[in-house]
Amino acid sequence: MGFSVSGATVVLFLGIFISFGIAYSAANDGFERVNEAYEENTDHELVRQNTDVSIADASVANAGGETYLNVNATNTGSTTLSVNDTDILIDGNYTPQTSQKMVTVEVDGNNETDLWLPGETLQLNVSVADPDRVKVVTGPGVAASEVV
Repeated sequence: MGFSVSGATVVLFLGIFISFGIAYSAANDGFERVNEAYEENTDHELVRQNTDVSIADASVANAGGETYLNVNATNTGSTTLSVNDTDILIDGNYTPQTSQKMVTVEVDGNNETDLWLPGETLQLNVSVADPDRVKVVTGPGVAASEVV
């Protein structure tokens, strides 16, 4: 009877030890994922707070029977932005940068760059019919709008 009680106790303690090890590793992995998500969210919020954009000029020009919207938006924040991640809404309608209507997309005269540094101006020239309002939305979600 002495050995069976000792053997059963060892088996129970081993089972408890293994169960605790499995539960701890699963809980630790879950905690790490939640912590990483929190840190990533904090980083994104910091980028959003440091991002600011303003529309310096939005005007309509007529050339060759076409109506063009000229927009000059300035990165007034301290975050470097991506030109490709910047969206343009004209009268509430999304206008992709790859659209046939988008004539010019350049940063301070350079149409080859994707970087929109603080203090630089993004120039957009879009072929549209009688626009009333334009909105520039950056990658982090900060936007500026202007009545044309």
